[in-house]
Amino acid sequence: METRDHGIAAGLIGRKGVALVLLLLLVAVGCGERNPASVGKTAPDFQLTGLDGKTYRLSSFKGKLVHLHFWAEWCPRCHEEFDVLGKVYPELKKKYPDFEILGVNVDQPKVHVEDFVRKHPVGFPILLDKGAKVARTYHVRGLPTNFLIGKDGKIREVILGWIDADYLRRSLKRYLRPGA
Repeated sequence: METRDHGIAAGLIGRKGVALVLLLLLVAVGCGERNPASVGKTAPDFQLTGLDGKTYRLSSFKGKLVHLHFWAEWCPRCHEEFDVLGKVYPELKKKYPDFEILGVNVDQPKVHVEDFVRKHPVGFPILLDKGAKVARTYHVRGLPTNFLIGKDGKIREVILGWIDADYLRRSLKRYLRPGA
């Protein structure tokens, strides 16, 4: 009798466990489908003001390979990544004229961003995402987060975390070669 009851309890736990796993899978699949910023999809267009006062629209870069870099001043890895991107950008821009980096600062006061960029100079546009609206559209969950957007406007890669110069060089070679 005790074994039989144990068997029924184990069966119930097993069924509940299976139901829980199925529910989690459905949620995960559903969330993925609602993310407009995933590999293979057209990158959501946006318009942001740059640190230079100009207005930038992602769609105006169609025909170029765009490295979209989400960052914040309080992020220690962003400091390292900015130094790497700042050093490699002139070399890559010269070698690949159809390449651009857009640095998207996530919801920080302009004065903090200006101070940061003075300490970590880069040659690419720095865009101000007030209220983190673009970061939310792209489902950015941590910083830094990087998106590589193809010449056709589709997202080629999503990189959560820090990238280095070698990674960027390999990506440009792969996506900007003839016929890519």
